[in-house]
Amino acid sequence: MSFNPDKFEAAKFKPRTKEVEVKALSDFFDDEKCLWVVRGLTSNELHKAIEAQKTHSNMAKAIQAIEENADMVKSVRNLIGLTDNVPGEVAKRLEMLTAGSHEPKIGLNIAVKIAENFPVEFMQLTNVITELTGLGSDLVKRKAASKVTQD
Repeated sequence: MSFNPDKFEAAKFKPRTKEVEVKALSDFFDDEKCLWVVRGLTSNELHKAIEAQKTHSNMAKAIQAIEENADMVKSVRNLIGLTDNVPGEVAKRLEMLTAGSHEPKIGLNIAVKIAENFPVEFMQLTNVITELTGLGSDLVKRKAASKVTQD
Protein backbone atom coordinates (compact mmCIF):
# COMPACT_ATOMS: atom_id res chain seq x y z
CA MET A 1 0.00 0.00 0.00
CA SER A 2 1.64 3.24 -1.09
CA PHE A 3 0.68 6.90 -0.96
CA ASN A 4 -0.49 8.28 -4.32
CA PRO A 5 0.73 11.91 -4.51
CA ASP A 6 -1.05 12.53 -7.83
CA LYS A 7 -4.40 11.49 -6.37
CA PHE A 8 -3.75 13.61 -3.30
CA GLU A 9 -2.76 16.62 -5.41
CA ALA A 10 -5.97 16.36 -7.44
CA ALA A 11 -8.22 16.00 -4.39
CA LYS A 12 -10.48 18.83 -3.22
CA PHE A 13 -10.91 19.48 0.48
CA LYS A 14 -13.32 21.47 2.64
CA PRO A 15 -13.16 22.37 6.33
CA ARG A 16 -14.76 19.87 8.67
CA THR A 17 -17.61 21.53 10.61
CA LYS A 18 -19.87 20.62 13.52
CA GLU A 19 -22.89 22.20 15.20
CA VAL A 20 -22.49 22.71 18.94
CA GLU A 21 -25.51 23.40 21.13
CA VAL A 22 -24.84 26.29 23.52
CA LYS A 23 -28.02 26.59 25.60
CA ALA A 24 -26.41 29.02 28.05
CA LEU A 25 -26.20 31.55 25.20
CA SER A 26 -29.87 31.11 24.22
CA ASP A 27 -30.73 34.74 25.05
CA PHE A 28 -28.47 35.82 22.21
CA PHE A 29 -29.95 33.68 19.43
CA ASP A 30 -32.87 34.89 17.34
CA ASP A 31 -34.38 31.43 16.96
CA GLU A 32 -34.98 28.54 19.34
CA LYS A 33 -31.97 26.58 18.22
CA CYS A 34 -28.84 27.60 20.07
CA LEU A 35 -26.36 26.19 17.60
CA TRP A 36 -22.85 27.47 17.08
CA VAL A 37 -21.10 26.05 14.03
CA VAL A 38 -17.37 25.58 14.41
CA ARG A 39 -14.78 24.28 11.98
CA GLY A 40 -11.34 22.78 12.12
CA LEU A 41 -8.42 25.15 11.79
CA THR A 42 -5.89 25.37 9.00
CA SER A 43 -2.20 24.94 9.80
CA ASN A 44 -1.64 28.71 9.77
CA GLU A 45 -4.62 29.33 12.08
CA LEU A 46 -3.48 26.60 14.46
CA HIS A 47 0.05 28.00 14.70
CA LYS A 48 -1.28 31.52 15.15
CA ALA A 49 -3.31 30.19 18.09
CA ILE A 50 -0.28 28.39 19.52
CA GLU A 51 1.74 31.61 19.25
CA ALA A 52 -1.07 33.69 20.80
CA GLN A 53 0.58 33.96 24.22
CA LYS A 54 3.73 35.49 22.74
CA THR A 55 1.69 37.75 20.46
CA HIS A 56 -0.47 38.77 23.41
CA SER A 57 2.63 39.65 25.44
CA ASN A 58 4.15 41.65 22.56
CA MET A 59 0.92 43.62 22.06
CA ALA A 60 0.83 44.41 25.78
CA LYS A 61 4.40 45.74 25.62
CA ALA A 62 3.59 47.86 22.55
CA ILE A 63 0.58 49.41 24.22
CA GLN A 64 2.59 50.07 27.35
CA ALA A 65 5.30 51.78 25.27
CA ILE A 66 2.80 54.30 23.85
CA GLU A 67 0.92 54.73 27.10
CA GLU A 68 0.14 58.43 27.37
CA ASN A 69 -3.44 58.31 28.54
CA ALA A 70 -3.82 55.57 31.14
CA ASP A 71 -7.64 55.52 31.01
CA MET A 72 -7.74 55.27 27.23
CA VAL A 73 -5.11 52.51 27.19
CA LYS A 74 -6.97 50.60 29.91
CA SER A 75 -10.18 50.82 27.87
CA VAL A 76 -8.41 49.58 24.73
CA ARG A 77 -6.79 46.74 26.67
CA ASN A 78 -10.14 45.63 28.08
CA LEU A 79 -11.88 45.94 24.71
CA ILE A 80 -9.46 43.56 23.02
CA GLY A 81 -9.05 41.30 26.03
CA LEU A 82 -5.46 42.29 26.64
CA THR A 83 -5.21 42.10 30.38
CA ASP A 84 -1.97 41.34 32.17
CA ASN A 85 -3.10 38.01 33.59
CA VAL A 86 -4.41 36.03 30.59
CA PRO A 87 -2.97 32.52 30.76
CA GLY A 88 -1.32 31.25 27.59
CA GLU A 89 -3.90 28.50 27.14
CA VAL A 90 -6.73 31.03 27.26
CA ALA A 91 -4.98 33.28 24.74
CA LYS A 92 -4.59 30.25 22.47
CA ARG A 93 -8.25 29.29 22.82
CA LEU A 94 -9.41 32.87 22.21
CA GLU A 95 -7.56 32.77 18.90
CA MET A 96 -9.01 29.33 18.13
CA LEU A 97 -12.58 30.47 18.78
CA THR A 98 -12.12 33.56 16.65
CA ALA A 99 -10.70 31.59 13.71
CA GLY A 100 -12.84 28.47 14.12
CA SER A 101 -16.26 30.09 14.50
CA HIS A 102 -17.98 29.35 11.20
CA GLU A 103 -21.46 30.57 12.13
CA PRO A 104 -21.56 33.07 13.68
CA LYS A 105 -18.27 34.63 12.63
CA ILE A 106 -16.89 36.57 15.58
CA GLY A 107 -14.04 38.88 16.48
CA LEU A 108 -11.69 38.70 19.42
CA ASN A 109 -13.87 41.02 21.50
CA ILE A 110 -16.80 38.56 21.37
CA ALA A 111 -14.51 35.59 22.07
CA VAL A 112 -13.18 37.40 25.16
CA LYS A 113 -16.69 38.17 26.39
CA ILE A 114 -17.75 34.54 25.94
CA ALA A 115 -14.64 33.31 27.76
CA GLU A 116 -15.21 35.67 30.67
CA ASN A 117 -18.95 35.08 31.03
CA PHE A 118 -19.52 31.55 29.72
CA PRO A 119 -16.31 29.64 30.47
CA VAL A 120 -17.85 26.17 30.07
CA GLU A 121 -19.23 26.98 26.62
CA PHE A 122 -15.92 28.63 25.72
CA MET A 123 -14.09 25.41 26.59
CA GLN A 124 -16.75 23.27 24.88
CA LEU A 125 -16.50 25.21 21.61
CA THR A 126 -12.70 25.25 21.57
CA ASN A 127 -12.54 21.55 22.45
CA VAL A 128 -14.71 20.75 19.42
CA ILE A 129 -12.51 23.00 17.25
CA THR A 130 -9.47 21.05 18.50
CA GLU A 131 -11.20 17.75 17.73
CA LEU A 132 -12.14 18.86 14.19
CA THR A 133 -8.65 20.20 13.57
CA GLY A 134 -7.19 16.84 14.58
CA LEU A 135 -9.47 15.04 12.11
CA GLY A 136 -8.23 17.17 9.21
CA SER A 137 -10.29 18.43 6.29
CA ASP A 138 -13.14 16.56 4.66
CA LEU A 139 -12.53 15.16 1.20
CA VAL A 140 -14.97 16.65 -1.30
CA LYS A 141 -16.38 13.69 -3.15
CA ARG A 142 -17.77 13.94 -6.63
CA LYS A 143 -21.50 13.53 -6.85
CA ALA A 144 -22.48 10.25 -8.40
CA ALA A 145 -24.07 10.50 -11.79
CA SER A 146 -27.81 10.07 -11.57
CA LYS A 147 -29.40 7.15 -13.33
CA VAL A 148 -31.11 7.81 -16.59
CA THR A 149 -34.81 7.16 -16.26
CA GLN A 150 -37.02 6.18 -19.11
CA ASP A 151 -40.69 7.10 -19.36
